[in-house]
Amino acid sequence: MGTLMSDDYKIYVDAGQPATLNNGAGVLTDCATLQEAVLAWHRLAPEQKIRATIKVIGGRVYRAHEIERLHYGPKPA
Repeated sequence: MGTLMSDDYKIYVDAGQPATLNNGAGVLTDCATLQEAVLAWHRLAPEQKIRATIKVIGGRVYRAHEIERLHYGPKPA
């Protein structure tokens, strides 16, 4: 049985927002959507993942410990 994430742990985001992945070594990759950036982050090597960030265009920057918590859609009432 897997570990369940509580709703307090999840960070609810709009997956369709454009975003930029910084691979942790200063290489920036523009992605059409935040979801695409997160998928690219998952493909990074473990040592890159811990330093990498994702910046939502016109929004905030998510660090590795936050990227793992991203959840697409509105937060339940």
